[in-house]
Amino acid sequence: MKNLKRIMIILTCSTVLSCSSDDNSAKGYFPTNIELTDYTNSINNKSISISYNSNNRISEIILEDNNEIKTKQYSYTNGKITSVSNTGFLGGPDVRTFVYNASGILSSIVDETDGSTETYLINYDAPSNTYTLIDGTESSSVQLDESGNPYQYSFSYLTSNIVLTLDSNEEGVFKNVESQVALQFDLALFSGGELFYYFNQRQINHFQFGVQDFDVINNRDTNGNISSVIYNFVGGGRQIDLTYQKRNL
Repeated sequence: MKNLKRIMIILTCSTVLSCSSDDNSAKGYFPTNIELTDYTNSINNKSISISYNSNNRISEIILEDNNEIKTKQYSYTNGKITSVSNTGFLGGPDVRTFVYNASGILSSIVDETDGSTETYLINYDAPSNTYTLIDGTESSSVQLDESGNPYQYSFSYLTSNIVLTLDSNEEGVFKNVESQVALQFDLALFSGGELFYYFNQRQINHFQFGVQDFDVINNRDTNGNISSVIYNFVGGGRQIDLTYQKRNL
């Protein structure tokens, strides 16, 4: 009986210590829902749900718009996105694979659609930290800062670049989400979706693209998270509203 009591005491102490450890673990906020409202054309409205794996990396994105529900599921190897499976999209690949060289630099993207494959080479320029995708005679590029945050997108078939001015002090929507250049190609360059320019660890203060040249309005909640983003441009305006989940870091 004495031994049983000792065991119970030890188990009780272990449980208390374990709970105390969990309660004291560092936590951070992760965006789980993004709602886009177009002030002038509701057909452009979108709702996006984001799920994370145990390593706080994006595991699934569900996008709902006027073309129903679309799903992206991400797989990782050694902390990098290696593939994404797509369902519900009217166009685009069933599976997109990201290939890295021995140094961990993204070197190509392979799209599989209805049994056929297409490969896009990626050129990386280290001095400017720029990745360029080659698609026949055309190219698309994303330039990153020293922390992997995108701040310039360029396209050979357009006369203007998309230039984001990042805040050096204020954190962004995805402040706790590890930067993945693969997301930029999968969601921004391939999809042309302005929502995904906000996959950024820094606050975006200014947006410039041709005649569109405006300050971005960032509103924060009581926890210091960006709760809404408003950008008023020539011919209209849009608002992004965000919901967060508190997770262990």
